[in-house]
Amino acid sequence: MALSGLKVKTLALGLLNNETDRDRQRKVGASQISNPCTRCLASDLSGVKQGPSKYWLGGKIGTAVHKVIEDEIPNSKEEELQDALVEQKITLGELDGYGTISSKPDLTLPGSGHLVDWKTTTRPKSKKIQKWIDGESKDAGVTYTMQKYIGQSQLYAWGVNQTGENIDGISLVFINRDGTNENDVLEYTYEYDENIALALWNRLVALWVELQDGAHPDNYPSHPECYTCSVNGLV
Repeated sequence: MALSGLKVKTLALGLLNNETDRDRQRKVGASQISNPCTRCLASDLSGVKQGPSKYWLGGKIGTAVHKVIEDEIPNSKEEELQDALVEQKITLGELDGYGTISSKPDLTLPGSGHLVDWKTTTRPKSKKIQKWIDGESKDAGVTYTMQKYIGQSQLYAWGVNQTGENIDGISLVFINRDGTNENDVLEYTYEYDENIALALWNRLVALWVELQDGAHPDNYPSHPECYTCSVNGLV
């Protein structure tokens, strides 16, 4: 007996909704620590579930893009990729009473002293990002996103450097989910800045101490550009 279209869609959604290692992450990592929204970071530290996003499919496609790139790296003949470290687990530090904070940078190139973080987006968003990079726009939403991404990558580089490597350059590579050619891949490269990573780490430590002393995530303000808080009616 043939399956109905509705049944096939249910099967597809079941496959797409399977948990990945990223979904099962319980402790905070660089992507949470770099979030400009203090309320969200406090919630993540406290283990408070914010609820699933109705736009979950974009994240799933992002995970798939990461997997495609990871699978291709071993086959590459590019000299820069011969010593590549893919999703290499690093330790950022320890929080007393919380445990080890670790993360996995997308791509580390020790020989080149460079770290790469893949990001998926859409063509309309990447155009805004390009204008922000070029200094033509100070869009508040893009600034929030870039602050988060830059902070995340700086924490990655900080963690890698603690292993004895010397990362001094970082690139964010934006890949459009609705792209059609090489023009739909955007690169933003900048220098490693230890001060950014240290500031984010110190903020995390201070927040954890306050939570341990009885503070609640609701005590902290939501960032006006935080998407998670906006969909939960907190902005």
